[in-house]
Amino acid sequence: MRVSLDQVRRWWAHEYNGNGNGNGRLHTPPPLPQEPLPAPDPPWVARLDRAGIPRTLQYPSTHLGRLLDQTADRFGQCPAIIYHQARWTYQELLAQTNRLAAGLASLGVRRGERVLMTLPNCPEFITTFFAIQKLGATVVNAGPLMGQDDLRHAIQLARPRVAIGVDLRTAHLVQAAEGEDSIEHFVWVSLQPYQRAIERLGYQFKLWQSRENGDAHRRADHLSMAELLRHSPSRPPSVSPDLDATAVLQPTGGTTGSLKLARLTHRSLLANCTQVAVWMNLRPAQERLLAVLPMFHVYGLTMGMISSVFAGSEMVLMTRFNGPEALELLREHKVTIFPLVPAICDELSSLLEAEEHPQRLTDLRLCVSGAAPLPTESADRFRKLTGACIVEGYGLTEASPVTHAGLPSDPRVGTIGLPMPDTHVRVIDPQTGRDVGPETEGELLISGPQLMAGYLGDAQQTKLVLRPDAKGIVWLHTGDIVRYDADGFFHVVDRKKDMINHAGLKIYPSRVEAVVRSHPEVREAAVVGRPHPVHTESVVAIVVLNEPPDDARAMEHELKSLCRQHLAPYEVPVRFEFVEALPKSALGKVLKKDLRNGSAEADPPAPLNGNGKIYTISNGHLPQAKEATR
Repeated sequence: MRVSLDQVRRWWAHEYNGNGNGNGRLHTPPPLPQEPLPAPDPPWVARLDRAGIPRTLQYPSTHLGRLLDQTADRFGQCPAIIYHQARWTYQELLAQTNRLAAGLASLGVRRGERVLMTLPNCPEFITTFFAIQKLGATVVNAGPLMGQDDLRHAIQLARPRVAIGVDLRTAHLVQAAEGEDSIEHFVWVSLQPYQRAIERLGYQFKLWQSRENGDAHRRADHLSMAELLRHSPSRPPSVSPDLDATAVLQPTGGTTGSLKLARLTHRSLLANCTQVAVWMNLRPAQERLLAVLPMFHVYGLTMGMISSVFAGSEMVLMTRFNGPEALELLREHKVTIFPLVPAICDELSSLLEAEEHPQRLTDLRLCVSGAAPLPTESADRFRKLTGACIVEGYGLTEASPVTHAGLPSDPRVGTIGLPMPDTHVRVIDPQTGRDVGPETEGELLISGPQLMAGYLGDAQQTKLVLRPDAKGIVWLHTGDIVRYDADGFFHVVDRKKDMINHAGLKIYPSRVEAVVRSHPEVREAAVVGRPHPVHTESVVAIVVLNEPPDDARAMEHELKSLCRQHLAPYEVPVRFEFVEALPKSALGKVLKKDLRNGSAEADPPAPLNGNGKIYTISNGHLPQAKEATR
């Protein structure tokens, strides 16, 4: 019998290394356990490294009430606020905030209490916000434009002790609070002192109308903020809330559309403003920011106010957007940072194009667009006219809000950029829950220090959107359908709730909208699904034209033909509705829930545009706009 060399080696190891089993047979030793290979970094991490943005950050260990103190200590004589003719330094802002905090304490505001704010952008918004934080209380950031039913619902959820609003909206707030016993004090803010002489007369007339239309809440105390400040000491109580305590109750439709109050903590808000400040490379006490986005929305709150105070930036405030005025402020105050929305971008571009000798905004170094998709042509047009870098960002109220933004060093138009530092993301198949790879559409999940603590009084909805995985990591299920490319840049495809189900086929409205908007006569378009008795939903396009057409039926045929060239047959809208304007939120986001009302086979819903007017096709022609009724 011939014996191989390998057999001899195995016998030797068996005899002398104790590997035998006593019966002359050899055991093959079990393989040694191997450490699992580390998972490769996702592509966006490499992009962050190349851009010099840290993967992880150190966050403030203080609370929002102390944030203003620390900024005033470092930059007390630096300008903090410009509002009309008023100029405040950070030291003056702190002194006014401390006095207001002491006044609110005298009204019974204590740690854990809730204070309702329905204020527009103005200095009193900033002092009120930080005064409430200094007392360890919670801001209910409702805003003056909230509908009365939603405002009443927010009051029922939060049960605030004090309500602070602008005196021109007295009737609205009082009527919303009627029947609620929690509100003991109404504090009214007047913007009249900031107005010019002629504007004060108009303000006073509106104030008389407001008072005539509403009766004072019978059981509550009413006083002006000026009166409250007049009798307040200069120092508030010293309170240090827990970083995980709720700082702001922010109204949101969430992923379902029904009003909820997101619990944003000191930790989550400070984490997000730190992420934003690092991303934008905010230079301490050197930036000038135009704050036109409403601070009662979390986008304006974080980007316009908290981040500015964090970096000691100068805030140029606008109560409401006005194109010519905004352009004048950008130039006069040499604004360097401008958070905006696409509608503002387009209007400023049109104003610059209309100038005989347009001047570029040489001081404006960065614009961040959010709240709605930024079309490529809008970004390119704005960049060419202003010379400023413009990037698109992405966020949700539930994430305080920013999670993604374009790189200022690599502003790729058409993407929402890369995740913020310490922000982990997954893209999953909505059906299986499994992670998908590049260029594959799936639902966006987010985990990071900026996530909310949940919805107030709604554990069921909280569990639906904040879900822990097997490792205990909590993920925010955004409901947005996205994809990321090989370089790690993210693209929003559509909202999961906006997807149209046509006989079991999934249709992304954004894809159809892009085709409809490519027609030269179309200014805006929104695509929704309307109930259909056979196909579940029918595709309907609501269109704003540059000019009313002579033959609306012919225009409808043109748009259908255009869609047939670029879309699948089931994606082509079965109906086109022509309106004067699309319904939008305060930030310019199209309110698609207002467009879904009605049936695809019935008359168009009304009103669609805030003025009660809608165009309808009749005998192939577009008649004069008529009043719509519900």
